[in-house]
Amino acid sequence: MDQTEAAQPVTDESILRRIERLQLDYISSIDDGPLDNWPQFFTEKCLYTVVSRDNHSRGMELGVMRFESVGMLIDRATATQHAAVFAPRIIRHVLGPMIVDETGEGYRSRCNVVIYQTSPDGDTMLLMAAQYNDIIVELDGVLKFKEKRVVYDTHRIPDSIVYPL
Repeated sequence: MDQTEAAQPVTDESILRRIERLQLDYISSIDDGPLDNWPQFFTEKCLYTVVSRDNHSRGMELGVMRFESVGMLIDRATATQHAAVFAPRIIRHVLGPMIVDETGEGYRSRCNVVIYQTSPDGDTMLLMAAQYNDIIVELDGVLKFKEKRVVYDTHRIPDSIVYPL
């Protein structure tokens, strides 16, 4: 039986609040920093990917970003802050309500997200409309992302996506 068949909607308000807090703390690490905190939201062996809805629906997981461990996430955070050469920008996330299911091995969470980017000259543009498709597990009392798939709807995204989403 796959996770879709075994999933049951989560109705426990305390679990829903903890998962919501995980999402809010996650986007705060990107929007407000420090970005060094971003990898701490993931399990050691994890999957973080940014993929188009078209590719995702076809089962083609080729995307804009793909990382499979906390070490890879740390490298991205370090490069983004210290090694990459690009104009700094401000990223801002707006999350919709979450749908959370218990899978027996953790939680599957889905929520819509829009991400805006403000350039150094103050122009703000929609970077992308997307959905977070996450698998969340609890390790030693702490919720972490085992998988975070950012599935974007936007057909034209900047070719310079640098920050995690």
